[in-house]
Amino acid sequence: MAAVPLLLLGCASGGDSHKDGRAGQVDRFEVLSRTDAYNGATPAGAAGPYTVITGIVHGKLDPAHPDNAGIVDLDKAPRAADGQVHYTTDVVILRPRNAADGRRVLFYDVVNRGNKLAQNLFVGGGALATGDAPAANFPSLLRQGYTVVWSGWQGDVAQTGNGASAALGTAFPTARNADGSSITGLAREEYVPDFAGVPNLPLNYPPASLTDRSEVVFTARQTYYNAAGQQTYASPSAPVTDWEYVANANGSVSVRFTAPASVPNAQGGSLAPDAGTIYNFTYRAKDPKVLGVGFAAVRDLVSFLKHDAADAQGNANPVADLKAAACAAGSNCPANPATNFDVALGEGLSQSGRFLRDFLYQGFNKDSAGKPVFDGMMALIPAARRTWINERFAQPGRWSKQHEDHFMVGDQFPFAYNVTTDPVSGATDGLLRRCQQSSTCPKIMQVDGSYEWWGGRASLVVTDGAGRDLTLPDNVRYYLVLGTGHGGGPGVSTGLFTQPAAGATCRFATSPVSMAQVERALVPALEAWVVRNTAPPPSSHPTIAAGTAVLPTAGAMGWPDLSAISVPNGAAATPLALSVPLARHSQVFVTDYRAPAPAVDLARAYSVLVPRVDSNGNELGGLRMPEVAVPLATYTGWNVRGPGHAEGESCASAGSALPLAVDAATRAAGDRRAALSALYSGRADYLARFGAAADALVAGGYYGAIDAANAKAGAAGVATLLIPAP
Repeated sequence: MAAVPLLLLGCASGGDSHKDGRAGQVDRFEVLSRTDAYNGATPAGAAGPYTVITGIVHGKLDPAHPDNAGIVDLDKAPRAADGQVHYTTDVVILRPRNAADGRRVLFYDVVNRGNKLAQNLFVGGGALATGDAPAANFPSLLRQGYTVVWSGWQGDVAQTGNGASAALGTAFPTARNADGSSITGLAREEYVPDFAGVPNLPLNYPPASLTDRSEVVFTARQTYYNAAGQQTYASPSAPVTDWEYVANANGSVSVRFTAPASVPNAQGGSLAPDAGTIYNFTYRAKDPKVLGVGFAAVRDLVSFLKHDAADAQGNANPVADLKAAACAAGSNCPANPATNFDVALGEGLSQSGRFLRDFLYQGFNKDSAGKPVFDGMMALIPAARRTWINERFAQPGRWSKQHEDHFMVGDQFPFAYNVTTDPVSGATDGLLRRCQQSSTCPKIMQVDGSYEWWGGRASLVVTDGAGRDLTLPDNVRYYLVLGTGHGGGPGVSTGLFTQPAAGATCRFATSPVSMAQVERALVPALEAWVVRNTAPPPSSHPTIAAGTAVLPTAGAMGWPDLSAISVPNGAAATPLALSVPLARHSQVFVTDYRAPAPAVDLARAYSVLVPRVDSNGNELGGLRMPEVAVPLATYTGWNVRGPGHAEGESCASAGSALPLAVDAATRAAGDRRAALSALYSGRADYLARFGAAADALVAGGYYGAIDAANAKAGAAGVATLLIPAP
């Protein structure tokens, strides 16, 4: 069916959008508030002040349109009198108050569980309306005249109407049978006490019956490993028999239970359950929301903001005047641009990065006019995962890790952007397949940290799962920031680390290595790549060919023996004996998730690789932040669970900081890593090397000048107990 030219969309009246070619539309953009940002102060480096617009998007979708055919249960959602499926989402826009002070670049930050992560990572400053404006020592996007947009997409996050200071949520329809009765089906919840942080097992969907237990399967286990060292849902477990449903005050339902007396271990023995025990609860649930609407909601909102003059009811697009802003190219701007923005960049971190990978894979980067929604896309720390959104009884907040949520949907082929024939499963697919078919592929940057290789199988983004490197498509760049936990840390500061006390979930101090500087430096590079086709910084990641992407064994990695070391600990750098095992990585096999109990084909395993390390245990082959290039410790992308917390399993998404000894006198005999006194002749030497490492990243385009200056200032605070003068 032919698409209607975009110039007509804003003027069209309501009605059957399928007849005029649209899969969906913004029926009404309801502005709830419009206020000065930052109490009217101008952000440092910006051309003028900003405005915060808070609103609600009233959208509607044509359930018969082929572009919506992939939205699970959309055909079972209630329809309004116009035959459309209606929904609403929160929206917040941070835009230049005056178009003359802006540029025609839209930056859409996919919210994470409703939270605006770009506010701290890319915007800076305090609360949007009442906080301090971004300061001179922060490289804010507002310096570049960007318009920043957030909106709700996650169907199980409630709409608030106050997205500027609260989570951004949604009001999505619930699927029903044709007679209006509840849809039911088997669903599975996982619960790890120390990870969940609540005393009862919360259910994402209400039980179909509070009294019928005939289909419930409730198990407890300490690990997903079997005796052969493979992660499988068929690993030994014990039944949980003493439990009951609990109706909560907010209308949700939880499961209160008594743990079994013992749970099996992988070798066939048993032990008492603890705070790290994994519980799985399968039950008949009811009333699934149509969560796949979230993809279409983002598609239609960004397209509306980018192209339309008004919504379907005739209300003005609140950013349409930015058509008069400076063009993204900065020169030779057209006198009468056809769109409100030249460029739309989509960015998301963690859950939101996984959203972008799946948004692309499921074909939602094509709008109703057949044009790209996002011209550039930046997926931050998603690893090889996608999401668990567009399925019946999905749970969008879940994400697979080595121990927690390991067998939750979201980790399955295709892992890579390349369209390839998978040597493990035999299937042919790739994240770019649908956008290649519709000619709507964006320029893409993916940035991962070390945790993503250990806990998220991110090597499968750049290798084929059978031990061969992939050549990335021309429109994709991939960067690995070494030595980082999930999302990175705050930077080194004093360099003094305190190892956790007995009883802590993780055994080791967490890695402070930051990756935010890389993410911030790459945004202008992505814009330049999209607008002017300026080549971005080259991809940087381990490869099999270079010998830096290796199997996760001590021998293949070159991992130093840290079983008997002494590390400086706490504010006084007191020597502390430490025994550090190499963590377990997150395995993946061909897995059938159609039933609540996943069927894992142990004969078809993907080869998951990790970075090789140097003699000090620090990783090679990707981007080395100054903290890693000029180390005070061994920094890893993994941590290990301690006693009482499924000891020996990997600890959530944390990295580790395993300090180097101060000098030869305090270094343990078995520690082959260099002491700090052997690495640096004194503070001046350390600071010079740190500064040179930061400058090299700036020269390569992986670090911005402001962030480099901040990092150097932070390095000057390293404790003299570790590196004395001169």
